[in-house]
Amino acid sequence: MISFTFPKSSPSTPLPQHQHRGPIRLGSPVSSAGRKRRIMSMQCNRLTAFLLLGFGITLFLTHTIVQQTTGQSSIEHISKLSKFLPSKTVNRWADLYVAEADFPETTYMTGVAGFNYFHNLYFANGTFLIVTSEPSSLPSYGINGILSGLQDPTDKWHNHWAAEEDRIMIVSPQEAKERMLLGKAAIRKSGVSMMFADIREGGQSSFLNHYYHFIGEMFLGLWRVVTAAGEIELPSRLIYKADSPDWRDHAGITTWFQQAVLPEAEIEEATIYEDRRKSGVTFLFDKIAIADRWAAHRAGQEVKYWNKANADLPSLPVPLTWMDPLRDQIKRLALAEGCDMKRKNPKVPIVLYINRQLTSRRLLDEDAEELIEEMEKLADEGVIEFYNEFMEKLPRVEQFCLAMKSDVMFAVHGNGLSHQLWMKPESAVMEIMPVTGFARDYAILGEMMNHEYYAIHYNETFPVEKWRKENGYGVDQGPDFHSPRITVDGKFMAGMVRKLVSTRINVVEPALPWK
Repeated sequence: MISFTFPKSSPSTPLPQHQHRGPIRLGSPVSSAGRKRRIMSMQCNRLTAFLLLGFGITLFLTHTIVQQTTGQSSIEHISKLSKFLPSKTVNRWADLYVAEADFPETTYMTGVAGFNYFHNLYFANGTFLIVTSEPSSLPSYGINGILSGLQDPTDKWHNHWAAEEDRIMIVSPQEAKERMLLGKAAIRKSGVSMMFADIREGGQSSFLNHYYHFIGEMFLGLWRVVTAAGEIELPSRLIYKADSPDWRDHAGITTWFQQAVLPEAEIEEATIYEDRRKSGVTFLFDKIAIADRWAAHRAGQEVKYWNKANADLPSLPVPLTWMDPLRDQIKRLALAEGCDMKRKNPKVPIVLYINRQLTSRRLLDEDAEELIEEMEKLADEGVIEFYNEFMEKLPRVEQFCLAMKSDVMFAVHGNGLSHQLWMKPESAVMEIMPVTGFARDYAILGEMMNHEYYAIHYNETFPVEKWRKENGYGVDQGPDFHSPRITVDGKFMAGMVRKLVSTRINVVEPALPWK
């Protein structure tokens, strides 16, 4: 505010010539000093307004992201990045040490037998503690469907029974205190932890050293329960009870996936788990999902009919985009390595045939030749863009690049069909099997991915209503399931492909949420 001071005078005293009676209007020329003060004040006000505007724009740009979803853009606070990054990025200021007086109760989020997700789960002296005053909030299968004990070495059927209190227990806060089951303080393990409880026992594998059995069953199962709880944070750590030779697959896909797709996740091997057990320290896992194959087989519903640990997972509702955070990670890596995600012709869908003719489970040579000839005819007609690939010969990222941009994938039953996980949702998958049998492994993946899946028996589809015996159990694989004598009608496959691509002409690759 600009103010002026005037000399005092009495009515009888004449005013100097440069002064006059009457009001002085704001802005009237008074003196050169006053004019300078007025100009300086106006300049300060303009500078202040400009700085405030700049600060506001900077704050907006550094604290928000523009997210693209289903073709629309929305502006969100930058903390939303936690949906795609390990939550330790956001929670790094959280208290590392939690006093006993502040111990929260455990919350069961969601899950199915063998795949369970908790908030605030405790671990002390080798035992997980579900600390709750409402045990009825836990699933009806209880510990039986959460964690297993060791098998009885004398049992020829390798049965595993439910874990006992040396591994996991359900206690009330009062009981935990009275029995001194927890320490006076806990070390917080923030972010999403994923634990794989299976280990090798004698000659029995943990089944973790296989692309499908690890990523397609156990890891995917834990990701499914996290997203079913409405969360899409990438894991901060992967915890193994198995020794590393038992979870590292011979093809190296597991280690590649962990280091390339989850580069910020900590990999905790069996020695770290053992150190934590022996430390005598209480740990508080903010968020932890636990996979236990034998708990799934012991307490699962559909699992018992199919002998597949992940058979109950399709029953967990998730958004259609539930795999996007993982797929987008691979996509960014593939793009950085020069992967071309586009069709050669925007209106010609891409078809990928994963060729298994170099393996023991394969097509008859004459059927394999006819199949490729029929696909090449479709390509010559301009109906499809065709790729006939031996995946084991391709660099890792190129394999995933092909899978991501394919609209239709088909192959003889085998590990390569796990690549359907990285296709766009609602793509098409065909699995060729001997006419004498069926296995539901990759059909489960197709259902979880919401793909259009078909089992192929020579020159016909093998429909869902024929997958079960009268007693409800899945049909057998049959004697030729793993043989080099599998048959298929190339012309029938060409007809199926023509039909499947006709509904996918206008499909486009979804945009990344940010680049």
